[in-house]
Amino acid sequence: MSNLLNNKKKKLLDRGPKITPAQEFSLSDVETNETNVSSVEPEPLKVIKEEKPKKTKQSTTTVRVEKITRSKLNALVQMGKAETVDVLVDILIDEYVNHQLLKDEKKTYDILLNVLRKKEEL
Repeated sequence: MSNLLNNKKKKLLDRGPKITPAQEFSLSDVETNETNVSSVEPEPLKVIKEEKPKKTKQSTTTVRVEKITRSKLNALVQMGKAETVDVLVDILIDEYVNHQLLKDEKKTYDILLNVLRKKEEL
């Protein structure tokens, strides 16, 4: 082992000749170019404001799912059906609640959801 540390026989890497650029630039060249560019006034940008829903401060948590379920969710996100897996799951839950639950079940769901939200706030 000590032979490895003390073995300084030759350089293992031949770096070859030193390469230099064909044209060298200086700081004064850059400054003069910036003044020429800044004299042209840029066109004002049209700002399109998208109204995003206000998000309340929420913490992140994990949910255990099978790998195939995770792959299905990620595939839908990659297809552009949602921005993130979290948004996709939210959409899927809303669709399920609106189309699959009966009126009484929806009422129970809303009550339980409100109780859980209040419990998280504490």
